[in-house]
Amino acid sequence: MSASSINNDHENVRHGVRVTDAVAHAQSPSPSTAGASSWRLPGKPRATAHIWHQLRRWRAIDITVASVIAVASGIVFRLVDLIATVPYAALQGLLPGLAGLLSGFWYFAGVLAMLIVRKPGAALYAETVAACLELILGNQWGAGGSLVAGIAQGLLTEIAFLVLAYRHWNAWAAVLAGIFAALGGLGYSFVTAYAGINVTGAFAITNILSNVVSGAVVSGALMWLLYRGIARTGALSRFESGRESAAVSDADIRQSDNNR
Repeated sequence: MSASSINNDHENVRHGVRVTDAVAHAQSPSPSTAGASSWRLPGKPRATAHIWHQLRRWRAIDITVASVIAVASGIVFRLVDLIATVPYAALQGLLPGLAGLLSGFWYFAGVLAMLIVRKPGAALYAETVAACLELILGNQWGAGGSLVAGIAQGLLTEIAFLVLAYRHWNAWAAVLAGIFAALGGLGYSFVTAYAGINVTGAFAITNILSNVVSGAVVSGALMWLLYRGIARTGALSRFESGRESAAVSDADIRQSDNNR
């Protein structure tokens, strides 16, 4: 092999290395684009974007159904005002604070509205309108005990679903929302009627536990069952909640048929 051939081969290798290095450099991600496939550019988190999108998608039927739920709930609130006096006194006589077991019957409007409508703000809207109607119909609690308390309960119910990013609508989500509604009612009570009471005393602890249990069972679990019952009638076919429930029922039927 001649010296010129050796030199040419050496140059080709050198040029080849340079070309390869250039191609590798061009293909390698720059610091500004490294990992672009594994992370998203700064901006709204997905959960926040989903909530904002849902908040802007309120339809006329959403408002109508949420209003119907609120009106029906307000009437129930007023009926409970009238018939709860005797059992309330009996429970208080049995154990001071135990009457909180009845409180769930005033906490459920926001939970039911949210399970059906599934729009941010539905719980606060339904609970507030229901409390307004209860106040208009007349009650023994006054504006604070109905309207302000209703707003607190609706707000805490919203927070429960916000914690879940408005994406989870199962029975456990309903129970959590019922508990949060109870916390809203308790918060109002402990800054008004029970202000100054020792929160670690027997009455306060009994009252808190009774309210939480009532919120979980009455406002949470029972409202979940009520929602599922309404959905099975086909009345919620225009809602995601109704279509989801129908799909679950169909799947259950197919599973039952397969097991036979």
